[in-house]
Amino acid sequence: MKLALAITATLLLLGECAAAAQPTTTNTQFAIMRKGEQIGTHSIELRQAGAETTVNSATNVLVKVLFVTAYRYEHTSTERWIDGRLVSLNSVTDDNGTKHKLDLGSTGAGLFVQADGRSTQVDKNIVPASLWNPAIIRQSIALDAVDGKVMPITVVDDGMETITPQAHPAHHFTINGAFKQDVWYDEHGRLVHAQFVGSDGSIISYVLAPTAPTAGACANCQ
Repeated sequence: MKLALAITATLLLLGECAAAAQPTTTNTQFAIMRKGEQIGTHSIELRQAGAETTVNSATNVLVKVLFVTAYRYEHTSTERWIDGRLVSLNSVTDDNGTKHKLDLGSTGAGLFVQADGRSTQVDKNIVPASLWNPAIIRQSIALDAVDGKVMPITVVDDGMETITPQAHPAHHFTINGAFKQDVWYDEHGRLVHAQFVGSDGSIISYVLAPTAPTAGACANCQ
């Protein structure tokens, strides 16, 4: 029940803070782990100002074998939401040399997407497959934030678990789409762990790094 309430709040883009006198910012950092070694970082910065929420995220991965770069991945994106609706999304990705650029904007009737030289219109209520937003677990389709494609997804509720080493009680969900992803959200709807299987069969984990909210952050928004 607590997570359901948190998801509802997220769909409204954490509207409790809309009346705050000053903007608030929350930062979340993850270490990306593979075979016991850190291979990258993932960061989420959530800024709220009245009815508007902006989410900046960045992922950087570098895998080396015998001091030679075997794989590199870089992704940055900015989502802008107003009154709980996505109004823009811009992302740039370099997937081991394959580059993607996505620009999404509101057209009133829907959302217009330009990605990798293609243009299309998608439903105005679609949710990007960016895991910071627990609303993803209520969807049957999602927008790929890399190439702009709409993909069908199914979600399995795996129940409550405790995430180590931070001992976070969290709700586990499995998202099946282009590939399988396991995600864990705390009672506030905050992403605290994620995991998927890499192309080589290795397990890739997003491990939450201990961070403190920035000064002035709204306690109800965390």
